[in-house]
This record gives sequence, C-alpha cells and structure tokens, in this order.
Amino acid sequence: MEIIISQAQRRVPVTIMHLKGDFDYLSVDDFDAQARKTVEGGARDILIDLSGVRFMSSVGIRSIHTLYDLVHNAESREKKTVYQGVRDGTYKAPHLKLLNPTKKVLDSLKLISLDMYIDIFDNEQEALATF
Repeated sequence: MEIIISQAQRRVPVTIMHLKGDFDYLSVDDFDAQARKTVEGGARDILIDLSGVRFMSSVGIRSIHTLYDLVHNAESREKKTVYQGVRDGTYKAPHLKLLNPTKKVLDSLKLISLDMYIDIFDNEQEALATF
C-alpha cells in the first residue's frame, strides 16, 4: 500500500493520510509505522483518505482503531463516558475522520460499527471543516 502524507490548514492543522492499495496483513505494518511516526511528529488531527483502498481486511480496521487510540489517548473524558456516548450516538472522535471509502470498504467499516464513533465523509472540504 502506498501512503502519502499531506497537510491542510483549517481552524487547526490537519494531517491527511492518502492510502492507495489493499489495506491488509501485507500493508498493515507500514500503515502502523507511518501512523505512529505521524502522531509522534506532532499530528493531532488526522483525516484518512480511503478513496484508493480497494480492499480492507480486519487488520486494517484494527489499525484504524489503534490510530484512534493514539490520537485520543490524552482525551480528558473518561473511557466510560466515551463508551456511553458511543452507545447513545452522542460521541464522535474529534481528532480522527475517514474520507471517501469505496462501497466495499464502507460496508466493512459499518459492519463492525466503526462509523458509530468515527465520522466518515465523502467530501474533503466538509471533513476538514469538522476539525
């Protein structure tokens, strides 16, 4: 999988991770390493562009959740409050958003309910405006 990093400046700086290829066991280590490097480099708000991802396996979904944990580890809200908000539909991840998944990838994300706590957009400008 190819990973290209770009920046956008809105109300806050947003790091955009553009992914191209299959997001599976062959590419997950590269994504995890790049995600960790990005966060350790100071990125706080991240948009993952999935428009170039043809296929995402469960390890790709797990890696997105791991990135969620990385960027939200300093959240002042207690995990219990976040979990309750996810169940109630009142919580969405403030620092991680997803963009333009293909129908196949979107179906996978919805199947495991990742969309319950991470916003998914089909328009980059709309996604960037939410940071």
